[in-house]
Amino acid sequence: MIPSLFNPQTRKDLLAVFQTSSLGTTPANLFDTFRTPGIQYLSGSALKRFAWWIPQVVDATQNEEHLLTKTSLELRTVADQHHIIIAVDTRLNYLVVGCIALWHLGRDEQDRDWFELGTLWVHPDYRYHGSRHMPIADALYRRILSENQSKNILATTTNLAAIHLGMRHGMQMISYASLPKKTHKATCVCPFEKTGTHNNMKCPLKNQSCRVRVPFPTWQRVGKPERSIDSRITKPS
Repeated sequence: MIPSLFNPQTRKDLLAVFQTSSLGTTPANLFDTFRTPGIQYLSGSALKRFAWWIPQVVDATQNEEHLLTKTSLELRTVADQHHIIIAVDTRLNYLVVGCIALWHLGRDEQDRDWFELGTLWVHPDYRYHGSRHMPIADALYRRILSENQSKNILATTTNLAAIHLGMRHGMQMISYASLPKKTHKATCVCPFEKTGTHNNMKCPLKNQSCRVRVPFPTWQRVGKPERSIDSRITKPS
């Protein structure tokens, strides 16, 4: 056991276990209150008091290149399921400055529920490299993963910054072929204009510019499939 601790991958795995445990997330969430002053993270019943967040998020999904457009009904439904977290600036009349959500993909061949992590958005002025220099995306990512450790979650993206963000929170990059077939099919819904094919199971972007990642607990539950490496990545930013 001791010699294996010198293995870089073993150390990364131990860090991922710590990051997703209450021992790791509780102090990290507390630290976020200092790193994101004035920002409050709302979910569940707390969102019912602020119905005006919905049109703001709809606008964000329509104007952000990497996001799938979401309707008011879709957002209201996911909020009722307690599967969305909204970041608001309490100093600016609760302006919505960030969001993240889990979208139900359905059940796989073993009758296990799967969810896709998506609708991750932060107002340009509030991004880490924006004028306010706040790690809101990290705070949203950490909260939704720590609150849903028992769920099977995946995330897909062509955005290198999003891949780096996931790496900081223990996401494991795997191949699409490692996913259950029903889940694989459910997550591949990009339009022809993006993929160049009407058969998304043969999408040429898979495992190339488009990557799939799962949280460490999900990776363990699905049998620890072989992890992939993206040649564009040298180290987490």
